[in-house]
Amino acid sequence: MKTDLVEIFQTIRACLQPYATRGYTVHENSESGYDLYSEKNVEVKGEKITERYFAGVYINGENVEVKVNTSEFNSSNQNLNDFGQNLSGLKIKQLDKEKHKEVENIFEIIHANFKEKKWI
Repeated sequence: MKTDLVEIFQTIRACLQPYATRGYTVHENSESGYDLYSEKNVEVKGEKITERYFAGVYINGENVEVKVNTSEFNSSNQNLNDFGQNLSGLKIKQLDKEKHKEVENIFEIIHANFKEKKWI
């Protein structure tokens, strides 16, 4: 079980990095934050959107926060923390194999939602 925040961050960042080859663009890549955005131009309800947050991992205080875009996605039954502005995710202090798999699954679910909505 990992308890060092930097080690947890790096492990989760390694799970997220392959999505950069699936059409997402890196916006932040630092020692305490890594996030990806879709830059596909889409129109939703008459509004043109040129970039959309996909997911990110950040060291914030005593937690590593994993955030995913939950706009047009029902996350209420996923036991996720609400980070506001259509962002939900997990606050992690310890990372074991089970939690690691949960993080990977969340990224896959949100990626599938992006593909379904043609946002990527």
